[in-house]
Amino acid sequence: MASMVEVEASAFEAVTTGYYRRPDVAQAAQAMRHALRMMASAERSELGRFGVLMYLFARIAQTSDAARKEFAPLLQSYRGPHVALAETALEAGALPNHPAALRVGIARPEDLDLLWAEFFVTGAPDPVLRIIATLDREDVVRRHLERWLHKRSLFDRGRRRATASTLDAVGIALDLDRRVIITSGDLDCLCCTIARRPFPIFQHLELAPEDALQVAIKGSALWSLQLNSTVHELVAALCHQESQRLGGPARRELASAQPGPAFQL
Repeated sequence: MASMVEVEASAFEAVTTGYYRRPDVAQAAQAMRHALRMMASAERSELGRFGVLMYLFARIAQTSDAARKEFAPLLQSYRGPHVALAETALEAGALPNHPAALRVGIARPEDLDLLWAEFFVTGAPDPVLRIIATLDREDVVRRHLERWLHKRSLFDRGRRRATASTLDAVGIALDLDRRVIITSGDLDCLCCTIARRPFPIFQHLELAPEDALQVAIKGSALWSLQLNSTVHELVAALCHQESQRLGGPARRELASAQPGPAFQL
């Protein structure tokens, strides 16, 4: 017979990957107890993850009076580290339906997790469509390489050819003589795929930190969409639909789901 800890861990997995499928308040309360237990032993470096989880539980509370009544005493009695997150979830849960994730700008990969949390609670298409929209952003790697190709220098030809050869070996073909990029498609997403091999692609590209961050947003968006499309019918349908629309070339990648580890907040 499963222990209470095992039951709550199972509830946590079900609620944080698709509460909308079975909006069971009792199960959600079990999931919250597991989340608070984890938060009590979490390092400060994990604060971002638990911020997303508390947002998810606050959204459940906002959509259900019964859930709000179940969650309130659990959050009020929490005395572990990061107690401010529990207090924030308690306060946010008392607000009327307030999907804050839909109004937050996507400035870093972690912002995508808030949108997934919103989807897992409501099953609504809007947060998924916002994630898909990031694929229309500028291809930062292509812009960077185009500038690099047209940068004239009399002293580093050997290094440039070595760099071009390295990039060609991992799937990014350049013609140094004609100063053109041969590889088609979205290079941001391609580079994120290369980086998972693992290969230090961004070190070879010498991207500025702010550019690497933008690449990471797009790559994380595509990865999470492809993985979630394998287990959520609505995500799969939206990915198929949006892959046919005009936009950035990364949209075409939505049509193929890539196998990988289960997505978890």
